Amino acid sequence: MTPEFLAAVIDTLLPREGNAPSRAAPLPSGTQAGLDPADYAASGRVVFEAVAAQAGGDDLFIRADENTRIATLEAVERTAPDAFRALLATVLSDYYEAPPVLTALGWRIDPPQPAGHTVSAGDEATRGLLRPTARRERLWR
Repeated sequence: MTPEFLAAVIDTLLPREGNAPSRAAPLPSGTQAGLDPADYAASGRVVFEAVAAQAGGDDLFIRADENTRIATLEAVERTAPDAFRALLATVLSDYYEAPPVLTALGWRIDPPQPAGHTVSAGDEATRGLLRPTARRERLWR
């Protein structure tokens, strides 16, 4: 399995998506998001080998158009559903933690601490509910 083949499979699973009004930017493809396809070669070996076999080889899958690639992955998903879903779950988990994806979704990529999250002051009704708690003595030593 060549690096180009692995990247083609990952990018077929996670293609670049256009800019939606609810997003800050277009979603990058898997490799554009920084996923290294080699990281999935061992754990997803069954799927990658099945994709290559279904496509007639690594090079044919790489050269195939998007519809053919999608059809190939759908066929592999039907023949090896557990292995396919395991690979997909791992790839999706890594994808949605990648900074370029978080940025495209309009989420912050920096950790919440030490700066913390912005918390609104709340309305008068909420502050009224919290007054008894604020007046209580310290509960710990």
